Amino acid sequence: MGKKMSLIDFFLENKQIQSWNEHLSLKQRELLLGLSGSAKSLAIASSVKNQNKILVMTSTYGEAERLVNDLISILGSDMVYPFLVDDSPMVEFLVSSQEKIFSRVEALRFLRDKTQRGILVCNVAASRLFLPDPQVFDDSMLKLEIGQECEQNELKNQLISLGYKKVTQVQSQGEFSLRGDILDIFETSQLSPYRIEFFGDEIDGIREFDADTQLSKESLSEISIYPASDILLSIEDYHRGQQFLEHEIDKTISPTLKSYLEEVFSCVKEQVLHTDIRNFLSVFIETMDTVRLFYN
Repeated sequence: MGKKMSLIDFFLENKQIQSWNEHLSLKQRELLLGLSGSAKSLAIASSVKNQNKILVMTSTYGEAERLVNDLISILGSDMVYPFLVDDSPMVEFLVSSQEKIFSRVEALRFLRDKTQRGILVCNVAASRLFLPDPQVFDDSMLKLEIGQECEQNELKNQLISLGYKKVTQVQSQGEFSLRGDILDIFETSQLSPYRIEFFGDEIDGIREFDADTQLSKESLSEISIYPASDILLSIEDYHRGQQFLEHEIDKTISPTLKSYLEEVFSCVKEQVLHTDIRNFLSVFIETMDTVRLFYN
């Protein structure tokens, strides 16, 4: 009995799709006509047979979301990475969810990891999103291991700069708490938080624990902490932004606007990401990068 063919294998027997897949390796614009709905999703899914990474751009958020759902049903969630923002920049700035931000960070990690294969889906609005330099993103990952010397206050500041929020008790991804010699952190890609115990400035123990019951789970020798935000600013970026805001505050007459700028300035001075920081990125960062640069 012959081997059963999957839907993707069936699609790959089509000469037009074969030719389209072959030309994808050239990284040039390719046009494939006559497909719609699930047929289009299957054709795109077939590309991972021969390509390590594929970036698919759609015109709208809704179209991208439908494509993501189709591709997950075909390939599984571990092969599909959504990188999405609302089609309206104003809506994105005002109500962007943490879940969407974490999803974008995971998508960027996928693009920078040479060992992973899959498809990244983004809408046009997401392709215009300002991002950190890819090398800055690579260097932002924290690796912590038992026996490592690590000054707690410095580590706290590093976590804040990576977009983690300091709380009394961690409950959700992207949060951390520091109580005495115990640091709890809920890494954005994990289902359970980590508890790191210090002896002085030395890491004495690392464990997973249940956020609800606080009971320990697995002991670990090392962990990796990835950014909780797709906005990563260097010390120079903060200084640049601080100078701009000082100048704007000095010349602002409106009490309301002045108060708002002073609120942003206060966060910038402490090198903390204000919720509206994306509105000011053009004055913080000298060179603006996008998801397409991460892909290339």
